[in-house]
Amino acid sequence: MKLFKDIFSEPAVIPEVLNQKRYPGLNGLRGISIILVVIYHFIFFKYPGQLSGLQFIGPLGVEIFFVISGFLITSLCLKEKIQTGNISLKAFYIRRILRIIPVAYLYIIVIFILNAVFHLQIAPVRFMFAALFLINLSISRIQSYDWYLAHYWSLSTEEQFYLFFPAILKKYFRVFVFLLLIICFVVPIIRFSQSFGYLNYSWFMALIRYLIKFQSISIGCLISILTFKGHLDFKQFKLAVTLLAIAGICYFKYNQVLSPPVIFCNLATAILIGLVVVNCIRADRSFIFNILNSKLLSTIGILSYSIYIWQQPFLSNDKNLPLSMFPYNFIFLLITPVVSYYCFEKYFLKLKQSFHKRLN
Repeated sequence: MKLFKDIFSEPAVIPEVLNQKRYPGLNGLRGISIILVVIYHFIFFKYPGQLSGLQFIGPLGVEIFFVISGFLITSLCLKEKIQTGNISLKAFYIRRILRIIPVAYLYIIVIFILNAVFHLQIAPVRFMFAALFLINLSISRIQSYDWYLAHYWSLSTEEQFYLFFPAILKKYFRVFVFLLLIICFVVPIIRFSQSFGYLNYSWFMALIRYLIKFQSISIGCLISILTFKGHLDFKQFKLAVTLLAIAGICYFKYNQVLSPPVIFCNLATAILIGLVVVNCIRADRSFIFNILNSKLLSTIGILSYSIYIWQQPFLSNDKNLPLSMFPYNFIFLLITPVVSYYCFEKYFLKLKQSFHKRLN
């Protein structure tokens, strides 16, 4: 009960673990996430039926991204509010646009050209839904489905979440926390009950199916708030908690493939991912911390957004597209994100940094 009351009170102090310019371990976790996603797409879409017991690795990779995103954005917003007394929504959205939009739109333009040249049969409406970050909505799949823009569902989910929730966090902290708790713990129960025919009103079902998409991001937000409150400091038990969390993640995601209820497996996994995130941003001498902060994994993590955006053409089964032929697809998959990041994205990242400095 004390924890429940405490979580609704707005943080007034930045704890030492969050009072860092850069959180160690997060790039390493992003690196692991994108590796899982790429392996999943390569095996299960180019070679369907192989290693079926590992089908959970792709969704797990995206779930890690979501939890990290919720944790990081909430932490940055709360730190800004504690330090300045306010959250600049204008600055938030400009930073978000400079990070997400340029390469996301560049990819759409490239796929639009490839669609015309190689006849990939992507319906024009799909480009519209991708550009508006609405491709996670059921209506976007009514007319057609395509592989090349399908991964924009995760970007759409994030952008829709951040369209409203920072404004709520800024003005109504208690409402923010209340909504997070509803999404994380009430919505899954309702969604599960719908499988038995309860509360199956069409509009209500659609709302619940929509809100459940934000579960992992919301868990990341809650983990951030609990960290601000000092409830997730495991001290000398940190390594043991991290190892148990990793084991739990593998258990729940593997069993998600074998049996229902998937909804509760996702919830448990997201919570455990959150524990790993909190423990990994605390510097120590453990082998896990060293692995996550290794140069190779950190570099992959830095490039993870670029890799995620550009992976689809190289991992498709479309015989009309030469880029998907093995092993050349992996060569292109290695080169393209690097070129994209260092020759295109870094320009906008510098704009983002300079804009942030002007605000400070």
